[in-house]
Amino acid sequence: FTEKEAHSLASVLENPLAMPVEIVQESSASATLGGDAVRSGVYAGIGGLIAVVGFIVIFYRFAGLVAFVALIVNMILLIGGLAMFNFTLTLPGIAGIILTIGLAVDASVLIFERLREELAAGKPLVAALDGAYSKAFSVIFDANVTTLIMSGILFYYASGPVKGFAVTLTMGVAASVFAAMIVGRTC
Repeated sequence: FTEKEAHSLASVLENPLAMPVEIVQESSASATLGGDAVRSGVYAGIGGLIAVVGFIVIFYRFAGLVAFVALIVNMILLIGGLAMFNFTLTLPGIAGIILTIGLAVDASVLIFERLREELAAGKPLVAALDGAYSKAFSVIFDANVTTLIMSGILFYYASGPVKGFAVTLTMGVAASVFAAMIVGRTC
């Protein structure tokens, strides 16, 4: 590059639209706005949890109740772990908890669908349960390891609230695997 080309390239990279940057609006928020956002996030999480639990109980009946028990154990473990480390609940942390709920329900749905397949093949209930859990384990394990890798990358490269999301998600994945594979199977 010539010096002129280098300056031109640097200019394009700094402002690719070649438009002057100007501040159109600037605002600030009070500390109570954060509290309201966290409260709204908690209400959204509780509403989503109720809807998901209602769906799995209606769709899967008794197995849905087992999934609900596993989900409650998952949440107790997660909240207990967060409390043990004096974790401050932020919006990204709430998002991590909500994603954990989704992961836990996903694991239960995988297990129950495998159980349906095993029962449709004519296996007795005990053999069908063993087959469902053993066949679903690899899928659940792969999904959660992938999530843990992503969470580790977020924790390593991010800062502040995003790091809190990664911590919550990591703890949630561990609780989810335990709840789905141990608690759900025991019930």
